[in-house]
Amino acid sequence: MISASAAETTPSLPVPAALEPAVAFWQQIYTEVSVDAGVIHDAGPGLRIIARLEVPQPPHWQARREVIRVALDRHREALNALADQAMQPAGALQSDLLTRLPAGIGAAATREMASRLRFQGGLRERFREGLVRSGRWRAHILDALAARGVPAELVALPHVESSFNPRARSHAGAAGLWQFTAGTGRRFLRIDPVVDDRLDPWKSSTAAAALLAHNHDELGDWPLAITAYNHGLNGIRRAVREVGSKQYMAVRERYEGPRFGFASRHFYPALIAAARVDEDAERHFSGIRRDPPLQTLRVQLPHYTPVDTLLAGTPIDRSALQRLNPGLGPSVWDGRKFIPRGHALVLPVRERVDWASAIANLRGDRLYRDQRPTREHPVVAGQTLSAIAQRYDVDLQALMAANGIADPRRLRAGQRLDLPMAGSMPSAVGANHHEVRPGETLGAIARRHDVDTDQLIRLNELDDPDRIQAGQRLLVARSAAISVVDMADEP
Repeated sequence: MISASAAETTPSLPVPAALEPAVAFWQQIYTEVSVDAGVIHDAGPGLRIIARLEVPQPPHWQARREVIRVALDRHREALNALADQAMQPAGALQSDLLTRLPAGIGAAATREMASRLRFQGGLRERFREGLVRSGRWRAHILDALAARGVPAELVALPHVESSFNPRARSHAGAAGLWQFTAGTGRRFLRIDPVVDDRLDPWKSSTAAAALLAHNHDELGDWPLAITAYNHGLNGIRRAVREVGSKQYMAVRERYEGPRFGFASRHFYPALIAAARVDEDAERHFSGIRRDPPLQTLRVQLPHYTPVDTLLAGTPIDRSALQRLNPGLGPSVWDGRKFIPRGHALVLPVRERVDWASAIANLRGDRLYRDQRPTREHPVVAGQTLSAIAQRYDVDLQALMAANGIADPRRLRAGQRLDLPMAGSMPSAVGANHHEVRPGETLGAIARRHDVDTDQLIRLNELDDPDRIQAGQRLLVARSAAISVVDMADEP
């Protein structure tokens, strides 16, 4: 195990003086501006704030967007009017704006600023909530970063990506603490309808450290490597080629790629700001207390295991199991699929609970050799999605979600649809014990359980195989070996 303090020996991130205004802007957004407010600002290098604005809180998105649109239009019109009037204000808004503009600004520069106006919502409450949650995984993240030689400041990157919410999802399909897309995530993690490791805070943190280290190996510069986390490695390679420089500030100031917008240009200063706030959290959020680290371990499952079998045979409830294992998909929780064989299940560390023994002693007739199959429907010409849903008595939206269908009208003959319903049950592993019935012989018991008689004798250390009694419990198969990993020893 690498101690969290080892992360302090990794390289520190550079902050050029020209970047400080952007860092200060993001620190203000994180610590001073509430989620029910925001600022109208120049999106140019100075990020000058020209107005503060109250807005409806999420999730009132439509009303929020309308308030922002009206305010931006109003301030653009006022700036353009100032320019048209040779910078002589007419009215309260223009007078107020003039006091917020750089001294001696001319009409042309004012019009340019008007075209660059942007709204940025406040994040104070979200950042505070993220600081509290971060304590659960902070030590693990620092160790994962240190193991890959990644600067310790990147422990703050989930503040920028997800506010340390392991279940966070974006409109673009990114997920988890580190907001991996499926394409990038599959390079490091398992992502499918049964398991999505992007939602596993421990695995995804280790994967994020690996991705950041890879970006640095390819680019040789941490600010560029971090920007590539947002913009993509190929995108930053292209930027370096077009600018003709591997210097971050040169790329940031001179690259004009169509996808290199405000978010990509400001990803690195936003990270630096988050790291500074994270490091000095008490100054910005008086009385803040991070959650304690989660005390957990992983138990590797030797068989395909239904959730209900696990809950019936171990001392854990469904809600606790779900909180610790958000990467298990909905089909696992509703019984359509089993927890996969070999999956490293996260369980709480508890005194007097031997998780390995509990898992090993789960009922073999409720464990399975294979995954529960997916039921499919082959589409024939003329069929509609609603008719298929009605035929199998499944919810239309669930059918669309199971197949990644956004438009139910786009269905083609020959397409095979996964049905959101349980398939047939595969073969059970079988019980580990057999209770002897009156008149049974050891040979009959061996045949019933498909084992050798000599094996039964050895498993049960029988001195006289002819002397077994009704009611006697015989071991007919050894319990599977269970691998237990202390999470403190990861990554």
